[in-house]
Amino acid sequence: MISYIVAMDNSYALMSNFIGFLTPVLAMDDEVIIVSDGCNNYSTLEYIKYLVKSDSRFQLIELKEKCGFSKANNIGVNASKYENLVFINTDIFPTYDCIPNIINMLNKSENIAAVQPLLLYPQNGLVQSTGHVFSKVKSGQLFAMRKYNEPLIHISAPRQALTMALCAVKKNIFYKMDGFNEEYYNSHEGMELTLKMTIAGYTCMYCADAIAYHCSGLVRTKVPFDISRQRAYFYQQWSNYISSDLEIYLSQQINSDIASERYIVYNISSSTDWKRILETLKINYTKEILSQERFASSINLYDCISFTSLYHPVPYLFLCNSFTQISSNYNWIQNRNNPNDIVMDLNGNVLKLISLIGE
Repeated sequence: MISYIVAMDNSYALMSNFIGFLTPVLAMDDEVIIVSDGCNNYSTLEYIKYLVKSDSRFQLIELKEKCGFSKANNIGVNASKYENLVFINTDIFPTYDCIPNIINMLNKSENIAAVQPLLLYPQNGLVQSTGHVFSKVKSGQLFAMRKYNEPLIHISAPRQALTMALCAVKKNIFYKMDGFNEEYYNSHEGMELTLKMTIAGYTCMYCADAIAYHCSGLVRTKVPFDISRQRAYFYQQWSNYISSDLEIYLSQQINSDIASERYIVYNISSSTDWKRILETLKINYTKEILSQERFASSINLYDCISFTSLYHPVPYLFLCNSFTQISSNYNWIQNRNNPNDIVMDLNGNVLKLISLIGE
């Protein structure tokens, strides 16, 4: 028996797709508590009200004023009946065995507090999240934008924190953590909650055998909020408790070929933590070039690296916030054609540069 908690303020089309994919995975004794977070879309509300009348598993709580993800979900939990909670965003589309698999893992041990599945982008089938990864005053979605068929994606393992886009949580532990912190408004609340669970000695798990598709940002980007303030608040509260685990995930991908090379480093990342990370990983490099374009989301390498440097025989190591910063450089990478060039990013990825255009 599962209590699904759904905070909602979105279009009829999205809501109908969400319900269409969710209903086939519901058991007869499950409940779905939909909390309308100040939604004023007439078609959406009429659709949900019809759903409530026709299917007793659904119930609607209408909040007249928008209060944000944290408070809306806390209200939903307070109205729930069951110990197994599943928080799910309306831009999530689970596969048929996703929910059973995360619930089975949740109940394998009393110490497991929360479980998230593998989240994929429906647009391209690439990884959106396998849990959070942390470096100095930064968090990322571990292995984001990797291909689904890579072996490391299919290893279930503990994570320091999880995403709440789709997450199974034990209600008694949820209450022990005082629920979602209502200081947040549509950002960081799930990461904080699961981080608190880890700090308290519980285990938060990534379940690789459970898959859902996530149209990331489709719900929350429709609501204006100041993410910078929430990020600052999060790190003010928790920076002394967070373990930098980025180097742990990077080290799992460093083989003897990478360890034996000496690189020229092109740093196009906004992080100030790479020197420490490279020392921890024992990566050898002759010099580091700090790019002025490192704060850009997309970088043209022809605009950063000279013609003579393009063909330099020493392998390059690109340090990125996300490897997608340089993935749109097909011709440059093709001309460079050095199989020993690699990329590392703050999402825990280590890749051959040439793999960005297909080997």
